[in-house]
Amino acid sequence: MKIKKILLSASLIALVCMLVAVGIAGGIRKKPIEVKEMSYAEVIEYEAEDNDGEVSLNEDIENIENNIAGSNDVENDNNIEVIAPQVEEENFDFSICVFGRARTQLSPDRATITASIQTLDSEMVKSKENSFLVFDSIIKALKDIGIEEECIILEHFNCHPNFDYEYGRKIIGYRSTADFSIKLDSLDKIKKCVDVMTEKGVTEIRDVVYEVSSLEEEYNNTLTSAVENARIKAEKVLGRTDLKIARIKEEFVYSCNNIYRNYAENMSASDLIGKVDIEAKVLVEFN
Repeated sequence: MKIKKILLSASLIALVCMLVAVGIAGGIRKKPIEVKEMSYAEVIEYEAEDNDGEVSLNEDIENIENNIAGSNDVENDNNIEVIAPQVEEENFDFSICVFGRARTQLSPDRATITASIQTLDSEMVKSKENSFLVFDSIIKALKDIGIEEECIILEHFNCHPNFDYEYGRKIIGYRSTADFSIKLDSLDKIKKCVDVMTEKGVTEIRDVVYEVSSLEEEYNNTLTSAVENARIKAEKVLGRTDLKIARIKEEFVYSCNNIYRNYAENMSASDLIGKVDIEAKVLVEFN
C-alpha cells in the first residue's frame, strides 16, 4: 500500500514537471528577422502576448520585415550597409578690425603768423596802455604793406603783477601781454610782416603756421586712402577679396608741419615755406 502511494506521488510529481516544462516552452517566442540590407532603422516598442504559444507583432514591424526579406540586391545576408547622412558645412559669421592710415604732403598757399607784445610798467594802467599803443602801431604798419585790418586778430590779452621774491613777495610792476595773429593769403608777405612787427615793438614771434586753402577736400581724399589701406591689410591677412565694410570709426590724429621757425635777416620768403602734412587714421570692421 505504501508502495502504491509512493508511485502515485512520483507520477504526480512527474506530471507536474511535464506541465511546467510545456508551459515554459509555449511561452513568449521571438521570431528571428533575416536582414539582407538595411538603409533605415527605427526603434519601435511592442508588447509580446501569449496567444497559444504565438507572438503577435506590430503591423509596422511585419511590413519592415517583409520589405527587407524581399530584397535580393545583396548577396551576403550578413552584410549591413549603413549610409551616413551628408551634413552641409555651416557658414560661420566672422569679422576683422583693421587700422588704416594715410598721409599726404602738400605745398601750402597761405599762412598764419602768431606774435606777442610784452610791456612792463610800475602802474597797471600804463602797462596796458603801452601794450595797445604798440599794437596799434603794428596794425598801421601792416596795413601800409597791404595787410587788411580784418586779417589781424587780437587772440589774448593779460595784465598781472610782477613780484620780487628776494626780500619777500613784493610787487615791483605790472606786466601786460598781448597775443595776436596775422592771416596771410600770400606767402610772399611773410618776410615783410616779420620785418614790420619786429621794428614796431613785437617782443616775440611765436610761430608760422602754413595752411592749405582746400584742406577739407584734401583731408577727405586722405581719409578715403586710409580706408583703402585698411582693406588691403585685411585682404592680405584673410586671403580674400570679397570683404564688405561693416563699420568705420575715424580716429583723431594730431598732425602738424614744422610750425615754428626762427626768423633771421638772411632768410628769403622761400626759406620760410614748409610742407603741410595731412594724415588720416581709421578703424574699419570687415565681414
